[in-house]
Amino acid sequence: MARSAPGEFAADGLLRIAALEQLTPSVRAGLAEEAFGRAAEAQQPFKRRSAMANRSANAGFLEHAFGQDLDALSLRVRAVQVMLPLDPGKARRLFSEIPSLDLPFVSCDDFMVFDVDRYYDALAEVTRHAFTPKEVHEGAAYQFFLQRIAVVASPAQIAPAIRAILSAGLSDAGFSGAVAALTAALRKTLADDRSFTYSLPAMGEQVLALIEECRRRGTPPRPVAEAYRRYLVANLSAPRCADDDIFPGSGMVIGLAYGPPLDTRSTEAIRLFNQSVRMAPLQPIEAQEATPSDRAGAASGLRGCESVGCQALARRYRSLVFDSAGTAVPSVIRETLEWQRQMQAFVAALGDWQDAAGPEAAQQFREKCALYADLIGLLPGGRGREPALRAMLEYLQRSRSQPIRRIEWLLPVNTLIGRIGLDPLAFGRIPDELLHSEDAVIALYAELEKVAPRPAEAILRLM
Repeated sequence: MARSAPGEFAADGLLRIAALEQLTPSVRAGLAEEAFGRAAEAQQPFKRRSAMANRSANAGFLEHAFGQDLDALSLRVRAVQVMLPLDPGKARRLFSEIPSLDLPFVSCDDFMVFDVDRYYDALAEVTRHAFTPKEVHEGAAYQFFLQRIAVVASPAQIAPAIRAILSAGLSDAGFSGAVAALTAALRKTLADDRSFTYSLPAMGEQVLALIEECRRRGTPPRPVAEAYRRYLVANLSAPRCADDDIFPGSGMVIGLAYGPPLDTRSTEAIRLFNQSVRMAPLQPIEAQEATPSDRAGAASGLRGCESVGCQALARRYRSLVFDSAGTAVPSVIRETLEWQRQMQAFVAALGDWQDAAGPEAAQQFREKCALYADLIGLLPGGRGREPALRAMLEYLQRSRSQPIRRIEWLLPVNTLIGRIGLDPLAFGRIPDELLHSEDAVIALYAELEKVAPRPAEAILRLM
């Protein structure tokens, strides 16, 4: 079933099967290698996450969709991690086949930034465990690691790359060389502001940890602090997004008043540098060094349910939950025939909502799935939920042919199947119907949950 599915679904299914310890190591290794190959067919090259502090419905949905780790890079790295304890040499070869990370520029119009943390975690693991003592002594592990640290070029890479340096098990000489490579890369990195601003907290934390480890190992820490200062000033004084102030700032850093108030992340990054990272003869970052040269661009697409159709359905849903005074409808009312009729009419109206075309299709899909999910959560368990569940499943089966990213389409499927796995008795006959769905991907994921069930925390992360 997995082999006949589209690329990211095939790779995901093969990896879940490969994780089953009752299979022989050779079978598991073969499945992991096969999954690595199928990962190239994934629609999305990299994992992304929302850079926004306020989690809108769109941002939350997209972050959960990407959180399934079904992008090409995450799938390849997952295959390497499955392979590592089974065949370290093959894991190293597979990791070597992952293309160099070339993360695109993120404009201020976009609210999604790149997340490559798992790649660097795997880089450290492979460096520690996929080389023989002889190869380590001859410097092969260090060169393997160094090649991938030296090409860091995006804010999304810096914090996880530092974490990899700290956890790769390098010798003191290797550590010093990796720090020098990272420092050189840091001096050259002029970021897009969306990625720069989002990455500041994690980066500051990792820079502090790196400086502490430099001191412990006898590696001079000042080049790191100097490169970090240059990186901050270059990016703070560059053109910046007009909506950075979604992180409300005080406009003050250690008593220095800034012209336009800075966002909280920038303010905290300067405070951290001036108080904890800076060392003589480096000077504190001053107000004029952190003033943006321009403010332009703001995130679009954050707001959802702005269409007439969505707002009308949202009002009907609210009438099921709240009375005219805004008080929550008690469960005893939800058991009456009148409330049941209203609920059934809402399900029918949701089903009759005509499918949008073009760019609006993905937005409507998120909104419609959210309304279905809210309704299913409102209804009592068992057969009481079945009409709404069937309507949702019929919609999911029909919508896979629409212009929607595959990872977005899978999210409500994956979440529903996970919820059923956690509490199968609460969903009546639906679990069996999922196994026999006319959509092969839905049937695959229902079968996977039986054969290779996910831990509860993995399911809850998608909700």
